[in-house]
Amino acid sequence: MRSWIPFTTYFLLTLILFWRWPLRQRCRTAGQRVTIVTFLIYLVAIYWLCLTPAQFSFPSAPKILFYFHGIPFNAVPFQGFSLEFFLNIVMTLPLGAYLFLINPQRRFEGAIGWGLLFSLFIESNQFVCDWLFNLQRLADIDDLITNTLGAIVGFSLMILLDQNGGHKFLHYFVLK
Repeated sequence: MRSWIPFTTYFLLTLILFWRWPLRQRCRTAGQRVTIVTFLIYLVAIYWLCLTPAQFSFPSAPKILFYFHGIPFNAVPFQGFSLEFFLNIVMTLPLGAYLFLINPQRRFEGAIGWGLLFSLFIESNQFVCDWLFNLQRLADIDDLITNTLGAIVGFSLMILLDQNGGHKFLHYFVLK
């Protein structure tokens, strides 16, 4: 039961932040409210996928792992490709889309930075929470790279959609 503390803590913190966020001032349209609610659902899904005890495992490529106080981590990138490698990209595609919807004037470099920070948040929490709560998670440099890449691809797709006829549709959901 103790291993669910990280998920529960982040879930409650996210609910508090979203509850206190001045939604009435920022969300004038139903589309903006959809953006906020789906972003909340996305964050909770990420917490569940990454910060709960490992209940499933995709076959991954054999990797040389390092250990810190018995906690494994991978610090050597691209030791092999597996389904997990590509699923991490897919998992963070929505993050890139939300980065655009939260601020469509965001520079590309800013999206890269936010994607990297989000990925670092996930991986560092997996490491620390595995150390404290034995989540059976693996902090992996490949995940850091692929999560960041997924956010970049998602942001890029939103820019392409915005520039190629989807401007009016997208801006119904934009928060600014």
